[in-house]
Amino acid sequence: MGVRQLREFNEALLGKWCWRLLVDRESMWYRVLVSRYGEVYGRLEDGGRSGSNWWKDVVKIRDGIDSGGDSWFEGCVERRVGDGEDTLFWHDRWCGDASLRVCFTKLYDLALNKSITVKDMFLLGWGEGGEAWRWLRRLCECEKELLKERRILLADVSLQPLSYDVWQWLPDSAGGYSVRGVYDMLTTQDIQHDRQDVDLIWHKQVPLNVSIFVWRMLCDRLSTKSNLEARGVIDSEACMCVSRCGFVEDAHHLFLA
Repeated sequence: MGVRQLREFNEALLGKWCWRLLVDRESMWYRVLVSRYGEVYGRLEDGGRSGSNWWKDVVKIRDGIDSGGDSWFEGCVERRVGDGEDTLFWHDRWCGDASLRVCFTKLYDLALNKSITVKDMFLLGWGEGGEAWRWLRRLCECEKELLKERRILLADVSLQPLSYDVWQWLPDSAGGYSVRGVYDMLTTQDIQHDRQDVDLIWHKQVPLNVSIFVWRMLCDRLSTKSNLEARGVIDSEACMCVSRCGFVEDAHHLFLA
């Protein structure tokens, strides 16, 4: 076994502990880790200088520390929401490709209820006029637009009262996490993540209105002719690009083609 294969095998073994951190939170060993390192918003702390070498390696895999915050592990797990009782609204990845704390950093920083669950947010009402949104201060116009975009993304979310929240291992949703499967994945594929791209979009030095526009573009929420045609605003014959290039006017054609 070469150096690279040995490294990937070690990552697969440590990743198994990361997986158990998610699915075995009622076990004795998890409570021991909580008492040893502490827990904030359902996430175990790294322990700082007092952390063991084993625990530091586990945290590196969980948080992608050696990859500039680009965690292959986090990109492979997703929270399947049932009743929403055990899922953290801001911190768990349950709606989209990243947690809402990452996708909507500016709103998260202003939120008073950072540790609230999906169920509690839903019961308070996350639609317009709902009591779920509580802020440190009044939102500016750009932040209100961002909140409006968040509400649109939540509009299609429905909870299932008789169903539990579960974690799902995306590469093998039926079999779940396996060291062998992850080792094969790490050694045979180039794992791509968009976490760094998301961080760049919501970077503090990027004007908020620019971040909102780019995010809406990537989510295909702009009022392009293709979207207007899908909503019945215009006829299908009127959705072609105004430049007469022969292509439909959608976000990809306007900004990325």
